[in-house]
Amino acid sequence: MPAALIGHKTVPLFLVIILCAVFGNEARATIDAGIPDTYVALTDEHMKTTYLEILAAQGESSTGNLFVFQMITPATRETQPEDEVLLTVVQDRGQPRGDEFPTFVFRNSKSPAPELIFRMNAGTRLYVRQSDEDPASCLISAQKDYSDVCLADANGNAAPDLPGLRKDFWSDLIKLFGL
Repeated sequence: MPAALIGHKTVPLFLVIILCAVFGNEARATIDAGIPDTYVALTDEHMKTTYLEILAAQGESSTGNLFVFQMITPATRETQPEDEVLLTVVQDRGQPRGDEFPTFVFRNSKSPAPELIFRMNAGTRLYVRQSDEDPASCLISAQKDYSDVCLADANGNAAPDLPGLRKDFWSDLIKLFGL
């Protein structure tokens, strides 16, 4: 009789192990493959040359394998449309440092030439403020390890001191434990 009970208990346990293995692999694949890449490849040769020249002038080396994300700072009641700033985040994908890449933030305001305002190593995911929250808060932040770093505020200034925008705690916890 005890042998029958052991066999009876091991069948459900065996099914649980199989189900965990099957769904565990799918979850890992979804997390690894499901992380969105916010950037697009920079194909405009004039823009690429401009960014490479600015980086070289700042003493930065680059492979030329550049990916970009651009956005215009939102107009508020205090600012006029002519005060809007074009922010461009450029990543050099030819120089990986683990899961992170050299990331540069450029600002275009009234002058036609972009100005390099911030540099860091970051992942391929960006977070953008979605609402008209406090205008002094972070506008765009970049993935950094298991957190994020604010790249720029709503006025288009470098803002690494501001808290980031990331609100994705659970997927990071799952990735940390390798599930």
